Amino acid sequence: MPFTRRWLFFATIISGLFAACKDKPLQPENVTVGLEITAPARSIYSGGSLQLAAIAKLNSGQTDDVTPHVAWSMQPGVAGRVNASGLFTANNNVTGRETVRADYKGQSATFPIDVTKRAASLAIWPVSAKVEAGRALRFEAIAEYQDISHEYVTNKVSWSIAPGVAATIDTAGVLRARPGVSGFEVVSGTFQTLTTKSQVEVQAQFTSPIELVTIPAGSFIMGDDNGRNNERPAHEVHVEAFALGKYEVTNEQYANYLTQAFAAGEILYESTLVTGKQGPFAASIYFRLAGATEFPDRFIEATEVAPGRFEFHAVPGFENYPVVRLNWYGAAAFCAFYGLRLPTEAEWEKACRGGQQLAYGTSDGTISHDLANYQGVGGRDTFTSVAPVGSFPPNPYGLYDMSGNAAEFVFDIYDANYYANSPRQNPQGPGPARFFAPLPGGLALWRGGAWIDPSSLCRSAFRGTIRENADHNLLVEAIVGFRVARSL
Repeated sequence: MPFTRRWLFFATIISGLFAACKDKPLQPENVTVGLEITAPARSIYSGGSLQLAAIAKLNSGQTDDVTPHVAWSMQPGVAGRVNASGLFTANNNVTGRETVRADYKGQSATFPIDVTKRAASLAIWPVSAKVEAGRALRFEAIAEYQDISHEYVTNKVSWSIAPGVAATIDTAGVLRARPGVSGFEVVSGTFQTLTTKSQVEVQAQFTSPIELVTIPAGSFIMGDDNGRNNERPAHEVHVEAFALGKYEVTNEQYANYLTQAFAAGEILYESTLVTGKQGPFAASIYFRLAGATEFPDRFIEATEVAPGRFEFHAVPGFENYPVVRLNWYGAAAFCAFYGLRLPTEAEWEKACRGGQQLAYGTSDGTISHDLANYQGVGGRDTFTSVAPVGSFPPNPYGLYDMSGNAAEFVFDIYDANYYANSPRQNPQGPGPARFFAPLPGGLALWRGGAWIDPSSLCRSAFRGTIRENADHNLLVEAIVGFRVARSL
């Protein structure tokens, strides 16, 4: 090719390339065109830390971790601080929202962080439970924060189980026992920096620590149109099958619970008073060991077996008497400790009526001193105070002392007008299914009447109330006990 033509050929190519570059200039590789902040979470508890990462977006489509090279800053800087390595540390006992900013090569990014309350203690209920193979058991987790507030954190806890042979547990705290397998399992719940454990025995056939009677599903008429205003209107209610304690909880059973609960860190004991240490009823009075002028008997004693370590036992001769001198919290905490519960008001009344709409929870629905321990003495009733459980004939369901002896706490929050709007299926009272002390409304419900009450207060339909924390009133404490229930 002649030189001139060759030169023109290359000139044409170079000119085309120049024009292309003019229309779309070439960019150098790995230019930062964006910035993003990432983290494992968008919240952290006060006193905790959260490692942030700064990720640069490059023009090549790739990304680069530039965390150590960015300029970190934060606003407003009240609830935490961030260092040069992108580590965010929340200040202790402070909550609020902080916005972290990262700047790098002309690019910036922000990341909001919520600083939440820090838990001071974590309780898991039940603490010591039994479950039948193939059945489920729900756990609850309750956190107490540094500001003394409480929260159910069941769905925020990391649940685990070991060895995991006889049961599994899901993220909602529901344990499922494997069919045909038995053994012991330890359930652990972790929230923030705290971990608490609970023991579960998976049994081939369920055996309760307290003797239970199965109450069949069915409908009955609840209330009494001829009774007091809070017993009206009488209305039909359907209750699913459940199990109820054959007897009222005894001094021996409650003393055993106190010993186990103290060892587990669930309660405190000082100056004859037992109070909750953790859980939804922390700092509430559970039980009083001491008697009073009207009722001086002591039924449960405490022994300091080591400095600051107590064990409890029933006073000899009173082991089989119903536990009294406690309030609603002490009854509910006992039930929850073992994976049981208090009966609802509807369950209690259905059981009391014995499947026959009985006016009293006795063997034949009438009341006399041969059938129950109530005000006065006569016949079989020679007792001037509480009697050993089972001293009188059972009702048709095989339940003892449903009328008289010790009055019994039930689960429901009290509302004098609740019957007018009560659900017809498994009513549980007007309040929430779970709550913290103090008891909403300040009144606890009891049923069945006591040894000191006239027969009218021992009727199946009678609804009695006391202040939720009856420590100031030893007369009330001396007459109210409880029995346990279990869902089937």
